[in-house]
Amino acid sequence: MGGWNPIDDIIDIIDDIVDGITDIIEDVISWLIPMPEIPDFGTLRPDQNARGILLNKISANAHIPIVYGTRKVGGNIVFMETSGTDNEYLYMALILSEGQISGVDAIYVNDKKVVLNGVLGEGVIVQVNSADENFYDDESLITFQLFYGVESPFSSTLLKETNNWGDNHKLSGLAYLAIRFKWNADKFGSVPTVQALVKGREIYDPRLDSTVTGGSGSHRQNDSSTWEYSDNPILQLLDYLRNDRFGMGIADSYFDSNFADWQTASDVCDTQVQPLGGDAFDLYPFGLGFGDAVSTTTISLMSSNTVVDTAKKAIDNVKDFVRGSRSFLNFSAGKYNILVETSGTASITLTEDNILGGINVISKNKNSRFNRVIVNYIEPTKNYQSDSAQFPPVGDAELPTADQFETMKAEDGGILLEGRFDFSMMTNGFQAEEMAEIILRRSRSSLNISFKADATALDLSIGDIVNITHATTGFSAKPFRVQGMSLNADHSISLTCSEHQDSYYSFGTKQTPDEIVDTTLPNPFIVQSPVLSVSDELRALNEEAISILIVNVQATDQFITDFEVQAKKTTDTNYINLGRGASSNFELPNVEDNAIYDVRARSVTSVSRSVFISAQHQVVGKTAPPADVTNFQVNIIDTEAHLSWTPVPDLDLSHYIIRHSPLTSGAIFSNAITLIDKVSRPANTVSVPALTGTYFIRSVDKIGLKSLNATSNVALINNVKNLNLVASSTQDPSFTGTKTDVSVVDNALMLDTALFDSISGDFDDALGNFDGGGGTVLSEGTYDFDTYIDTGGVYSSRITATVNMERQDYVNLFDDAQGNFDAREGLFDGANDTFGDVNVQLQIAKTNGDPVSGTYSSFQKFNVGDYTGRAFKFRAVLLSEDVEATPKVTGLSVQVDMPERVYSEKDVASGTDTNGKAITFSPAFKEIEGVGISASNLASGDYYAITSKSATGFTIEFFNSSNATIDRTFDYVVRGYGELAS
Repeated sequence: MGGWNPIDDIIDIIDDIVDGITDIIEDVISWLIPMPEIPDFGTLRPDQNARGILLNKISANAHIPIVYGTRKVGGNIVFMETSGTDNEYLYMALILSEGQISGVDAIYVNDKKVVLNGVLGEGVIVQVNSADENFYDDESLITFQLFYGVESPFSSTLLKETNNWGDNHKLSGLAYLAIRFKWNADKFGSVPTVQALVKGREIYDPRLDSTVTGGSGSHRQNDSSTWEYSDNPILQLLDYLRNDRFGMGIADSYFDSNFADWQTASDVCDTQVQPLGGDAFDLYPFGLGFGDAVSTTTISLMSSNTVVDTAKKAIDNVKDFVRGSRSFLNFSAGKYNILVETSGTASITLTEDNILGGINVISKNKNSRFNRVIVNYIEPTKNYQSDSAQFPPVGDAELPTADQFETMKAEDGGILLEGRFDFSMMTNGFQAEEMAEIILRRSRSSLNISFKADATALDLSIGDIVNITHATTGFSAKPFRVQGMSLNADHSISLTCSEHQDSYYSFGTKQTPDEIVDTTLPNPFIVQSPVLSVSDELRALNEEAISILIVNVQATDQFITDFEVQAKKTTDTNYINLGRGASSNFELPNVEDNAIYDVRARSVTSVSRSVFISAQHQVVGKTAPPADVTNFQVNIIDTEAHLSWTPVPDLDLSHYIIRHSPLTSGAIFSNAITLIDKVSRPANTVSVPALTGTYFIRSVDKIGLKSLNATSNVALINNVKNLNLVASSTQDPSFTGTKTDVSVVDNALMLDTALFDSISGDFDDALGNFDGGGGTVLSEGTYDFDTYIDTGGVYSSRITATVNMERQDYVNLFDDAQGNFDAREGLFDGANDTFGDVNVQLQIAKTNGDPVSGTYSSFQKFNVGDYTGRAFKFRAVLLSEDVEATPKVTGLSVQVDMPERVYSEKDVASGTDTNGKAITFSPAFKEIEGVGISASNLASGDYYAITSKSATGFTIEFFNSSNATIDRTFDYVVRGYGELAS
């Protein structure tokens, strides 16, 4: 664009309608006059314009666009050249926009966002990260150098690698990308397309300028803080009007020295509003458009993110800014002024004294009345393509009834009155919906009037609010907004006004839009690697079982036609081709058991191939353990846990092992105690004691191999109601009871081992750790609790044991383990969470006689149960099947509880015995918690006293008001626990 004569600017911007009385009556460009008209956007529809902005065009003389705010653009290729060995490099210069921009937030190649190994800055060379899944290679395939579009940049060092880009090729004032592509047949089937998310021009903001003097529109201020990135449409329009490179080039003398009205209008656009109420915004955050996450619950009232087409008439671009900011651009008294249509108050009032003649009320017709308004805008989350918002929103049940579409349609005789409007600078769905609402409400309730007024009206400007008071129409200070003014030959002023209502401009709570899944298609030049899985199985071949390596590949790309699959033993050098074809399954027969194989596969299309995706697999074959148990369920009924599971399908299954840990989280099989050693097939249910904690189950085959993983289920047994703690015995951490072949080491009870220096042979011949006993851990030992528990009588009690046990392994290195190399359980490096070779059994013995001299029963295994007796002894039996491992008991305790009990009698006569009435409980309690008395024939002043209250009974005596013993009838209830056996 060339420079502009200010007079020409005036003539253009007022569309050649300036007359001799411009100083008195102003000319204006407004966003709606007086009601919406379909705007002229040129020969292309808005959706076509949006798509065109994203294209890469190749031209040496195309118009350069201007990016304000943030937009995704394709750009114009002005230079392209190949270089390097066999022309392996493709260089291009891609102009993005007029400068100076604020930066580039993201780059897309072939519609895929690329991952960069650095930050894009002015003149900085940055490569696509080699870890980018879209362009992965041993070295980067794409290199960028960004230029912001300053007036005096240096020449691109990246493009100077070619023969035809020199020091004088600077593209001054233009923001562009210098790009280098390295040829890769798997990634580039043709010249790649490049798009950039441009953070647009830095523009002048008079609100930041303490001097507010403006300065030349074509240059930046010395104070750089007054120039910054902005999506404010008023500031963008001001920049376009003043710029003499690509804009109107209007001198600052045509603006107020302090840009007062431009500052006011900018503040209106920057007003922060909350589109969604409360937490709803956090659940569905919106930023530039629907679905664009931001960290705030508010947005600007109006914002602009646009690509200005410099090929269009400047006046048309100005109209776009005015339309997008809902404003009026006035030229009055030799100055350009701006006013945003929003809420406000009248500047003057015109009455019958000022109004000459009558008032003409302009009736509405269906062409200017709507019951549905649709606004087209640009949606960032849909690749900056055209989208639409409407008012009333579809399905919004929270709007007032009068706002419902069907209600308004019925008011209009059942006729759909739909208006569609395009706002190409708008990229926020909430703002678009707000714009649609304002247009609709104005169309339905705004009253248009015209009249002549005296010279008082000269104080008004188009866009101002004026109050009208007139008896004929019944107006009393009714607010109207001035839409048009003209000076008549008789010096009267003709005014055209539309009714103003502040409520139109209150940003209402918006409806959360429905989430609509976009249609996506794969890029044929970016081939996704397949999903790869490897397994093996046994098959019979010539009456011999052999192992087959099975490779399964699944397509992840619609363009995939074939797969290439290769495999080799890890120790081999060369891969074996398993084939190329469309089948998903590939096989390598007669592989070696326990050997590790490397497998790789890639996808093939008609134009390219993916990178290889690799996997490793160790062949299990004949050494496969049985399958893990599935659907393991625990059902607690009273004191029993009923376990059930789905039978393991392995033909060589032998039995199942059941274990338990008191931990409800973090429990592992090796630190649990065995409840049942063997549940033979085909059984799939068993009953065990009900205990809080984690139950485990593992399957075992006929050669003793256990399933790789123990299946678990956690049981939480709430404290049984009506149980009361009587006594407990905790042995840890000192374990002072009687020990046989066990010892206390570091506050833990463990099986004894031989002393290290008693091992025969050289000092370093012994296996395992220095203090591990050299592989001589005893297989069994016992620990008797340091005392018995005496309940004081023969009672029925609930007794529960708690054992916290860990497996102590004295072998650290895999090759220290005894036996065959592969005989050890767990993973190759010795993980011990699946071992099951150590155990602890808790045993109980009881007597009904004296705890010291009485005869106790023999010890029997228990975990929890109901037992009747006076005294109980307890024993822990430590067991190990591994000479290098012992159970390590860190917690060992038992608890005795008794159930609650209620005893009562009714209609008992107290008698007149001065010693009171003695009540005896039969049988006696262990302890009582309280006695309740209810007397039925008390006179005024009567009372009672309870004495000798104990577990066996109590004494009660009733008295009158004179303290004399009297006979009264009463009921009593006693609550306690324990029931003394006869």
